[in-house]
Amino acid sequence: MTFVEWVMEQFDVNGQTIQVAKLVPAFEVLLSRVEEARRKGAEDPLITVSAKRAGGNSRACTRRMLASLGFTDSGRRIVHRLLAGSPSGWPGLLALYSFGQVPTPSQRLYGRRLLLLLADEARPHLDRTVSTSLPWRSGSRAG
Repeated sequence: MTFVEWVMEQFDVNGQTIQVAKLVPAFEVLLSRVEEARRKGAEDPLITVSAKRAGGNSRACTRRMLASLGFTDSGRRIVHRLLAGSPSGWPGLLALYSFGQVPTPSQRLYGRRLLLLLADEARPHLDRTVSTSLPWRSGSRAG
């Protein structure tokens, strides 16, 4: 099963969400970083893409690679958390998929939430000053 098929099945998202979130290019960037670390003999290559535990040069390189895909600062943080995990115990999609683990129900919810946040982050947003001033947005009725 491919990574995309696995994500769609395990986290109940569709292909459009994955495409809008730019999950495949982000996955390829982080995977290339992990593969390079493995080739160089790293004990735990997944640390290379960790936002907290990777070395400074590794973080800077990954940051540049994700920025070249058009991710904002907050989008890059979501990508790191989603794919590489977090110190709070979320293992990340890379580890779950690589080790063939079935996500727990709480991991499924968390991963889905991050995927939807990433997709939302990638969508162009309306000018909030205009949208909040519209009568239908403020609760008044146009009459």
